[in-house]
Amino acid sequence: MKIAIVATEASADFLGLKLINVLQKRNKNLKFFGIGGPLMESTGFDSFISINNFNTIGIAEVFFRIPKFLRILKEIENKIRLESPDLIITIDSPSFSYRLVNKLQDLRKENVKFFHYVAPTVWAWKKYRAKLFSQLYDKLFTLFKFENKYFIEHNLETHFVGHQIFFDKKVLKKKRIITFLPGSRNIEIKNNLLRLKSVISHTAKAYSDYSIYILTFDHSKGMVKNILKNTNVKIITNFDEKQNILSKSFLAIAASGSISLELCKYQVPSIIVYNTHIITRILIKLFVNVRYASIINIHFKKEIIPEYLFEKFTYNNLIKEIRCPKCTSGSIASSDVPVSRDLKNKVYELIISGSSDQEIKAYVSKRFGDFSNYRPALAGANYFLWFGPLIFFALMLTVFFYKRGT
Repeated sequence: MKIAIVATEASADFLGLKLINVLQKRNKNLKFFGIGGPLMESTGFDSFISINNFNTIGIAEVFFRIPKFLRILKEIENKIRLESPDLIITIDSPSFSYRLVNKLQDLRKENVKFFHYVAPTVWAWKKYRAKLFSQLYDKLFTLFKFENKYFIEHNLETHFVGHQIFFDKKVLKKKRIITFLPGSRNIEIKNNLLRLKSVISHTAKAYSDYSIYILTFDHSKGMVKNILKNTNVKIITNFDEKQNILSKSFLAIAASGSISLELCKYQVPSIIVYNTHIITRILIKLFVNVRYASIINIHFKKEIIPEYLFEKFTYNNLIKEIRCPKCTSGSIASSDVPVSRDLKNKVYELIISGSSDQEIKAYVSKRFGDFSNYRPALAGANYFLWFGPLIFFALMLTVFFYKRGT
């Protein structure tokens, strides 16, 4: 039996590996081919094209690469037709997957079946995809039980199989390790690292007794090194080594994605961050129907794991809003006097502990007074901080025109 599998991203490569291992145990005579990453290829999987060709995520980011994706789509379609598979399985990447499967629907006359693994997030946005998938696929396999109802109502045979991440429940003792996981695709790694760079540098200096790791992939290692040059961190790309480090981490700062489930499995305290193109950011805010990015927070409908998305990459924003107590002007972000360094460290510690923006600002105000905040609360004596400059300017104008008149 010949099975075509299409997995175009790192998390799908992991799921594809587990799927192939299970199927091979049941039948040694299966032939697998299609698109996969290094994990799937380690099983003997024949990948037509490098998974690195799909290193893009977002709306605006994908838009500028549409011609390339259309060429790849046609190339994969042709190669699958040449191999004449008995079964086609697409994993995640719903936008690419349904377009490919739509082009191959004529293979049904040869009794080819179509399965999809990892449901599209119709509960977050583009709900119409549930009906679309029911028209294109024979079976759907979901990671979360609550997803089934969206597809069953369109008569698509749907099975909840759970997430492979939770099948191995081994949890190791935590060590002095702080881990940063900036994403899986080059564009998101770059976007996130450029924002995280100062946090990583500060962490390496402030927590010199901890090991600081960046967990990434071979295709992005050079870029990560370039962005974080002169920073005392260790960059890891090997899959097994990454899993070992992750399981022992004391803390993780990670890009939004399935990694939040791995952190949950390993019981690692974590913070979710994400940055993207401004156009993508605007469209997400307009059309996405959920408040949170992490699947853990979405499932429980509250912020269990702290999230700092887009403009809320908090460390840089907060230290720019806190005035240096020993300077004539300027924030602690632009100051290197001892009290500013201490405040930066304290702000970072409060963020790590899960304190909100307002709680951090309240702490600084209590310690140094409302003068320390560039935007103090509009109440009580703070009215002078807000309107004092305006009143002074008005008085100066009054004096100027009075003297001019006399």
